[in-house]
Amino acid sequence: MCRGKEFCSELGHDPNKWSKNCPLPLPDFFNSSLEKFSVSVRELTLRNTKAALDALFECNSEEVGSYFMEHGQQSAYFRVFDRAAIDKQNKKMKKINKDPRINAAIEKEIFIRDSYRCRYCGLRIISKDVFAQYARIVGQDVFSTSRINSKRNGLTLGLRGVADHVEPYSGGGKTDSNNLVTSCYSCNFGKAGYTLQQMGILDPRLREPIEDDWLGLTEFLPSLKMIELE
Repeated sequence: MCRGKEFCSELGHDPNKWSKNCPLPLPDFFNSSLEKFSVSVRELTLRNTKAALDALFECNSEEVGSYFMEHGQQSAYFRVFDRAAIDKQNKKMKKINKDPRINAAIEKEIFIRDSYRCRYCGLRIISKDVFAQYARIVGQDVFSTSRINSKRNGLTLGLRGVADHVEPYSGGGKTDSNNLVTSCYSCNFGKAGYTLQQMGILDPRLREPIEDDWLGLTEFLPSLKMIELE
């Protein structure tokens, strides 16, 4: 892990070379893994279980999860200075923030608006409901969705999305569509509870969402839900 080190081996030690759009650009194999998992989901809906599992085996799940844990979620440790003072202030602000937290309905609305793409790094994200249904069908021993990062399938860490407060909730940010954007786990956890200025990145809301036909694999949910376990 990079935590505790002087600099992140992926981020580098020169701030002038850090991305201005996201906490840490993700490697190309994230997209390759997403493509393979998309194939696996499609084959599963066609009841081609062997083909689905063969595609899953090619997803490099462990590599994706390892990258998230070792690098993706660590960005703020290197990009933000004086974290202790900021965290102390955020703790106070979080207690008095009366805005509701994000719920499933709000998050879905944000995902649809943003075409299920991270507004920071541009990664296509996958609905957590798809992961849940996939795990239900193939079993937790094959595709774990454990709450413990080290025990869950790495794809559920690297490719899952979340609605992110651009102006951090812990700093008093509001839970409304004007302050929420779709974010991959790496950008969300890597940004943590810090402001864009503290992270040294640009406002993702200034870039229009990428509009295409990507739906986070939610188009397969009806078929997945119809598959009964034998």
